[in-house]
Amino acid sequence: MANFYDTLAPAVAELIQDGDSVALEGFTHLIPSAVGHELIRQGRQHLTLIRLTPDIIYDQLIGMGAADRLVFSWGGNPGVGSLHRFRDAVERGWPHPLEIEEHSHVRDCRSGCSAGTSEASWCGVATWFRSVRPSPTRS
Repeated sequence: MANFYDTLAPAVAELIQDGDSVALEGFTHLIPSAVGHELIRQGRQHLTLIRLTPDIIYDQLIGMGAADRLVFSWGGNPGVGSLHRFRDAVERGWPHPLEIEEHSHVRDCRSGCSAGTSEASWCGVATWFRSVRPSPTRS
């Protein structure tokens, strides 16, 4: 049976651990700012952040040293402008070096949709013409 949480802090504490891969998606007013701030409050480290277009929350997580790796499709945000801590981490290794993996929007969108339709947590995409679709996993 699924766990339900009354507040965000215990959900983040139980579900997101150091070293996990995390995708916090949302656009404009739907950006999950509270989750990003809770990750910072709880001092999460060594995260792989995944997002189509990293935003201010990802920039804050990078600046606080929570991220070791960023998987994305475009490194900037027209609403916030340049992501300064992202740039510092890549160009100057501050607060520590950030490994980056850049993909196209098409690849990232298709992998997320393929994963969702397969009831999988992730799905790799070979090209935008062919995709690798895993079998559903159930626990």
